[in-house]
Amino acid sequence: MRIRKFIGITILLFASLVTASAITHKDERVAVDITVKAQKKGAMGLSLKKSPLCQSYCLGLFTADIATHIGDGSLAQYFSNQKAQKHSADTKNASLLDFGFVILPEKEYTLLALAYDKDGNPGLVTRTNFTTPKRVAAGAPKMTWQIMSVGPDSVSVKFTPNADVAGFALCQFEAGSMDKAVEQHGRLLGFSNAYDMIKRFSGKNYTTERINTWRDMIPNTDYELCVLPWDKNGVFLDIDKVKVTTQKLGGPGEAAVDIQIGEFGGSESTGYYQIVIYTPNDQAALHRDIIITEEAFNKPDMGEAGVIKMLQTDAPNDPYWNQYKTDRAQWNSTPNTTYIACSMAKNVNGEWGKLKQVKFTTPAKQ
Repeated sequence: MRIRKFIGITILLFASLVTASAITHKDERVAVDITVKAQKKGAMGLSLKKSPLCQSYCLGLFTADIATHIGDGSLAQYFSNQKAQKHSADTKNASLLDFGFVILPEKEYTLLALAYDKDGNPGLVTRTNFTTPKRVAAGAPKMTWQIMSVGPDSVSVKFTPNADVAGFALCQFEAGSMDKAVEQHGRLLGFSNAYDMIKRFSGKNYTTERINTWRDMIPNTDYELCVLPWDKNGVFLDIDKVKVTTQKLGGPGEAAVDIQIGEFGGSESTGYYQIVIYTPNDQAALHRDIIITEEAFNKPDMGEAGVIKMLQTDAPNDPYWNQYKTDRAQWNSTPNTTYIACSMAKNVNGEWGKLKQVKFTTPAKQ
């Protein structure tokens, strides 16, 4: 009798241990598990499975050298800034292209996944490293293009993909500046090569024939209009460059600028501003505009000579320095202060016109 009782107690104890073990091993993660598999043919295979507490997830694909600089703690903010799509379904044997990801052959990548719970709170980050295989032929994808029009500040080009092109991206660069753009912006924006940069800067993936017009270009400047296609396996093809030169602007006559003083606005809490409108004549190839306080203008090292020298000095890192159309400038300013709005323009031959000045005084605080 005692033996039976002991055995019964032992069985109950064992059962309680099994139950406790099951509770201990319950998956309480907020995570998504990922498997990336290279296929002999076709696109890279991708399978994703959410944990029971995972409601949705965001994905980001980066070359491995970039992914190492993206901390888990910053990923939620990154996806928020990028307005990344949240996915909710488990997938099996999908492709990277199904999620909008395009890859280079024989390259190391990291797929980052951030899971979210039912309340939208971020959970665990999953990092999946993989190396893409050699390129596998997927038909004979090809892009053709035709330049439709070229003006001083705009270019239109028609791009036509054949049936084997799955999609393409478009981007413009001043001639010879593409690689420099990768160096300048890549680490900050999450890319380390021109392919990922073009796809990112394109802003949209195109799949059918498109006439694309680039605007706000610089007159008389060489450009490379890049088209980057990818095949149906989601693998980038070569970057093609359409080389164009925008037309010259202005004429050989005297370049001049008209200045009109616009409204004054703002507040002490937000800061005050003054609108000044600078309108070039038809001979102007470009113009440069400033406002300066009368006090600063009258200093011995400034005056007309100092302003002229300032306006005739190039500032390649200032994207607003050279103006080509009417410039409606909004300047930070101070109430009850006298300013001088100044502008100079040069013609198509590079000859500067006269300095234009308009003095004005901002209103007092209300």
